[in-house]
Amino acid sequence: MRTILSFLLFAIPLLTNAQFDPPAGQPGSLAIHVSSTSFVAWANSAVVQRGWMQMGVDSLGYVSSGIEAFALGKAGENPVVSLGDGGSATLQFAHSIRNGAGPDFAVFENSFDGSFLELGFVEVSSDGENFFRFPAASLTDTSQQIAGFSYIDAKNLNNLAGKYVMLYGTPFDLQELDSISGLDINSITHVRIVDVVGSILPQFCTRDSEGRMVNDPFPTPFMSSGFDLDAVGVIHNNDPAAIDFSTHSEPSIVLYPQPASTFLQVKCDKSISGNWMASVYSSDGRTCSNQAIEKQDDGFSIDVHSLKAGIYILLLSNNQQVIRKRFIIQK
Repeated sequence: MRTILSFLLFAIPLLTNAQFDPPAGQPGSLAIHVSSTSFVAWANSAVVQRGWMQMGVDSLGYVSSGIEAFALGKAGENPVVSLGDGGSATLQFAHSIRNGAGPDFAVFENSFDGSFLELGFVEVSSDGENFFRFPAASLTDTSQQIAGFSYIDAKNLNNLAGKYVMLYGTPFDLQELDSISGLDINSITHVRIVDVVGSILPQFCTRDSEGRMVNDPFPTPFMSSGFDLDAVGVIHNNDPAAIDFSTHSEPSIVLYPQPASTFLQVKCDKSISGNWMASVYSSDGRTCSNQAIEKQDDGFSIDVHSLKAGIYILLLSNNQQVIRKRFIIQK
């Protein structure tokens, strides 16, 4: 009896202090870099429901940093869109996501050092109406609030987006949601990221799948508060052409001159054809211009003479593709 009791007393701390995979770059980390050839597609549509700058202080209003278009396309190619306390982003894709071997998609946030982490729950839907959440776990101590610019140990987190440093995606495996009534894990049409409100006050807190409060930096009462969504990359989908990604190449786009002052020339390969929408955004997410274009010969030009000096994002889009490039204006 004493031997069994001693074992139980020893085992309980191990269970309560269980840890998950470490930060990106450390042995055993599950983080996936944006350059991985496992990614076959990226989100092409997003709807963002803005959250509060600070939950419980309505007078501060909602966040406003970034725009929905910044959540589209490849991670790292554009700024991010901030969700705010309790905000959400619902993304769609050209082809539905399916369950394959290992992770099926990954969510990218913009943590600058892998320790200051702003977290999000991840949900999926196969009909656009009924969403199901991945079972998240947070073992971070909740006896004291993580302050606005304090750090979190990634080893205490599982199935929470935002676990890794920027350009490293948090992977999600649809197999974990197998057998859920109302969900077809081989035809996921929507992915939703819901900001974790990191407060440990019971009236504001959000909880993991075991009912534990999720403690992350709070408050962060800024226009960029909450989860900063960069992108969602797809690993397995129902596009037959994407099964062998090793032979896939992205459209070649060259912007010149760099920096530009009056006109920006866009040179593109033969895969870019037909009618496109060209949108220009400032680095803080303001829309500067929108114009419909049609490729002529090997490209087209955009009038940028009214733009002030700075860094801008050109977004080219049609019904199938979203392409982004940064450019510089110098006066």
